[in-house]
Amino acid sequence: MKTLTELIQNYQNGIPDSDSEILKRMEPLVKGYASRIHCMEREDSTQELYLTLLKTLPYLSSSSSEGECIRYMQTSVENRYRSLCRSCLSEPEKDDFDSCSVSLQAPDSFDDTYYDVTAYINSYPSDSVQRKILSMYFYQDKSDAQIAQKLKLSRQYVNRMKKKLILRYISENK
Repeated sequence: MKTLTELIQNYQNGIPDSDSEILKRMEPLVKGYASRIHCMEREDSTQELYLTLLKTLPYLSSSSSEGECIRYMQTSVENRYRSLCRSCLSEPEKDDFDSCSVSLQAPDSFDDTYYDVTAYINSYPSDSVQRKILSMYFYQDKSDAQIAQKLKLSRQYVNRMKKKLILRYISENK
């Protein structure tokens, strides 16, 4: 079995299949980093890291020790890994237009009590105290004290009338 420095020298001399043998030897390193890149498909990240290794081969010296060559390739893979992670983090997420689906239907839990309450309030004459109390309570979200002050009634009367009207509404709509 040839050493890594011999394979690098063979690659630089143009001997075929020496590059694939180097990539096979560095496969655990590449797969380890490729599995950590979650913003890309694993196959895509593996290919990116293999390309990085192939780009480093011309810069390696056959006179360097095997450890130096491995460390140089490892550093280049680490740098490319960091670069890919940074680019995925800084790039805004894009949605595929064809895969988006928009539903214009009302959800199943649509509650039509608003329409029922509106019909109940409108069943009273427009100038009646009952209609004014319910309108201010439901539409304007006023408290009993605010309603009493506006209509010049006592707070207790407004509270009793409101409770009575709400209970009547509940009993009618069971």
